[in-house]
Amino acid sequence: MNGDPSPHLERQRRFYRSRGHQHLQAHVDDYYSAKLVETLVRECGIDPEHRVLEVGAGFGRFTLHLLRHCREVVAVDLSARALEALEETCRAAGIPGDRCLTVEADVDDPNVEALKGPFDFVVGFYVLHHLADYAATLCHLAPKLVPGGRTAFIEPNRRNPLFLAQVAFCADMDWKEEKGMFQLSAAGVERAFAGAGLRSRPTHRFGFFPPPVLQHWPPSRAIENRLEHLPGLGWVLPLLLLSAEAPS
Repeated sequence: MNGDPSPHLERQRRFYRSRGHQHLQAHVDDYYSAKLVETLVRECGIDPEHRVLEVGAGFGRFTLHLLRHCREVVAVDLSARALEALEETCRAAGIPGDRCLTVEADVDDPNVEALKGPFDFVVGFYVLHHLADYAATLCHLAPKLVPGGRTAFIEPNRRNPLFLAQVAFCADMDWKEEKGMFQLSAAGVERAFAGAGLRSRPTHRFGFFPPPVLQHWPPSRAIENRLEHLPGLGWVLPLLLLSAEAPS
């Protein structure tokens, strides 16, 4: 980013440096992360020929699984430490370096030349609620899409009470960094998509159990799949898939 970093960006960088963030680390056997990626891929139509820009990639918790479904990921994040860990994870998994390119940058800087577009998809996992002004960010990102390209973000559903407990009891989470999840709404993101010249797609709500339950109690996965389709439960399901399409 040009000039001095904003207080918001500097706080995010300090947050990355301050603790281990074990819940954000990448693991090849992470069922929860794989499910989120597979849901986004299925709903949005990502295939092995597509080029994807991942915003806020961090340590690569979702990047590792995203690479199973597309040709190339350009992973952008503010934290050099996180991106170095992502690169090491890719090397350990045998993923060629030209399939996952990392860029340390602020996506709100429209002059970031390293974000070589265009991209078939611009995606993010749990990133919009961390941004100072996600509507402005979407305006910066929209021109990176090919005609007819898609942007898609998975975010917490603020109606689900379990996120309050997660912030309260997870040692690696910080209220100042996570409070945005209780302010973000599907309607607000749809307005931001429109302001960026994108056409919103229907919001997809899914999930039910927290990551430790899904990871360590396999029967919960089949139960969750059934609960996701129960009539009347959609409003409180914990995850929102918010997506939009660029003009053709």
